Amino acid sequence: MATKHNIPKELVTYMMEGIDDVCKRFKNRGPGTKSERDAQEFFKKELEGYSDEVLMEDFTLHPAAFMGFILLAGLFAAAGISLYWLNPADGSVLSWVMTIVGVALPLFAALMFIFEFLLYRDFVDFLFPKKVSRNVYATYKPTGEVKQRIIFGGHTDVAYEWTYQWLGGAKLLAPVIGGAAVSIFYILTISIMRLVAGTPVLMGSWHTLGIIALCTIPFIIAIMYFINYKILVDGANDNLSANYVSMAVIKHLRDNNIRFENTEVACLLTGSEEAGLRGAKAFAKKHKADLEANGVETIFISLDTMGEIEELMVCTRGCSGTVANDKAVGDLLIEAGKNCGKELPIAGWYPGAVDAEAFSMYGLRSCGFTGVSHEPVAKYFYHTRNDNVDSLNADCLELTLDICIEAAHILNEKGMAPFDAARKG
Repeated sequence: MATKHNIPKELVTYMMEGIDDVCKRFKNRGPGTKSERDAQEFFKKELEGYSDEVLMEDFTLHPAAFMGFILLAGLFAAAGISLYWLNPADGSVLSWVMTIVGVALPLFAALMFIFEFLLYRDFVDFLFPKKVSRNVYATYKPTGEVKQRIIFGGHTDVAYEWTYQWLGGAKLLAPVIGGAAVSIFYILTISIMRLVAGTPVLMGSWHTLGIIALCTIPFIIAIMYFINYKILVDGANDNLSANYVSMAVIKHLRDNNIRFENTEVACLLTGSEEAGLRGAKAFAKKHKADLEANGVETIFISLDTMGEIEELMVCTRGCSGTVANDKAVGDLLIEAGKNCGKELPIAGWYPGAVDAEAFSMYGLRSCGFTGVSHEPVAKYFYHTRNDNVDSLNADCLELTLDICIEAAHILNEKGMAPFDAARKG
């Protein structure tokens, strides 16, 4: 395919073969695993070949919390239903204790759902084992003083397979998640109502409400099997595709002896994104002051799952719609795409997040750039065992790289001022 920046086939081959190599050499790169850390060490050495400086930093986290809360939430919701029915409702101390606990358990389940899943916050992390992950950050310096900076990033870790994503994609995933969420909040609601009413006997409407709660149990059981802990996917698309595009931006500049006068280009490969953006959050928290020092305008473009050209889009809102990314940075990406012959739409609501939201949480300018469908397609790979080298799309990698290089050139030529002014206007 024709590219604006004449991406050589050798560079596309470099990305494709590199992804294949990492998939083979570093299997099971779950968040906080030795395999993930070894892969990051590999990327550090790789980047040292064409970057000016490479930094690798360890950080601690509780990786099982982000998805592990699902099982806890399901168990607590089921326990809430049991206590609703087993309560003697005789005014005894035992009855009141059961009523209060019957409220507390689904309440805790609801809070876990809100804070861990919707808001991507560290809510119950302390309940799970601590592990060590790491980030890798490489910079390619300008010829003069650094006045602005663009960071491209991906993540090295992989996800456990999502059972219902594998079995039916969004058409099955959405009802399971939605049904379980409705069930938890329904159980919480009727338990609170019963507490306020003084724990009445299960007769009449109270009995009917309890029957409805029993009917939601299939959703509770289903959500507890949301994760298939027997399968860690290869992560060829999610997210080695982003890693290699981010690295290839710098490699392309180096190979062509291109250095901007005042624009620094950087690459951030995070660990433990699949554990709730923990790597990006650790990096943003630690380096916010450094990135903003001396008035340097810094923007971060988070690439995630660059697998399908028709699905390439800009993510200006993430964390299931609860965190806003920088729309002006999104406009920069859109202009870059247009210059490379690709119209990039704004992504709609989706259940999840990319590393851009971690930067946005800390007040840093960022935007997501993704290329994946959540529906079953011919090369169905999102969070499933099919996310292997066979599902890679070389043309999508090439186009994505072209757009990213163009975004760097536009930032160097214009800065962010025109995009900010257009938004304010």
